Amino acid sequence: MPSELWTRHVNRVMDHVRDDPAVPHTVESLASVALASPFHFHRLFRAVTGETVGSFVRRARLERAAYLMKASPSRTLTSIALETGFASSQEFSRTFRRVYGMAPSRWDRRSRLASPAGRGAHRASPPSSAVARLVDRGPIRLAFVRVHPAFHIPALEAGFAGLVESLERRGVAWRAGQVVGMSWDNYETTPMDRLHYDLGVEVPAEVGDDGPYGIRTLDAFTAVEVECDGPLQTIAEAWDYLYETWFPASKYEPADLPAMKWFARPAGEIDFADWKVACSIALRRGRAG
Repeated sequence: MPSELWTRHVNRVMDHVRDDPAVPHTVESLASVALASPFHFHRLFRAVTGETVGSFVRRARLERAAYLMKASPSRTLTSIALETGFASSQEFSRTFRRVYGMAPSRWDRRSRLASPAGRGAHRASPPSSAVARLVDRGPIRLAFVRVHPAFHIPALEAGFAGLVESLERRGVAWRAGQVVGMSWDNYETTPMDRLHYDLGVEVPAEVGDDGPYGIRTLDAFTAVEVECDGPLQTIAEAWDYLYETWFPASKYEPADLPAMKWFARPAGEIDFADWKVACSIALRRGRAG
């Protein structure tokens, strides 16, 4: 099993790729992010994630492209392909067809996208009593852990307990802090055994990244949000509504940030058996309005 240190290095690389999937990510450049030799890094990355570096980069680009296709159905495939790092629309189409079994031009961008072995398509309706609203969030500094398997209650509880225990040992005041969950992986396009979930707690600016957790600072942003209070199925319906109904009918595009859950209760009162959260998607600056 990879050490905690190397897992943190690989997680840093995954974040680096998702921050800008379009740039030319090579094994050598990503190895430098992980502070490892290219040969060692390649093997390490596969040991931690279960996939090669090249496969992950292609998946990150394809997921971002599918995300933009669904959120902005009027955009051309060529513009989306080039923005997300594909050399051409032809390369994008070949990759899309290989993964989803159809050409991207045949996807109506409103139905659920899934691989041939995945779930069938459907159109999303608003969850019961859901109201999408624009909310100003951040700035906020988070100490976070990467939970695997994602959305598994015992794993979430264990990850959160380990995180706050580490903060306690360092004398960090965390109980009144905001809790934020971040989903980098697309649960429709990523195999379930590869899904990860970042669970973060608001911490003061002076808290460094020398602990057994990551540190992420989110600048101020505007997001579209739906408040959810109920089982995980309610949250899944909220995401479907935002991605499949709200974005295509709006003038907005999602920013290059993960989908987030802003927990309604402070960190000291979190109960993962009771999901009271705001499902939040940051909006791209300069493209809204």
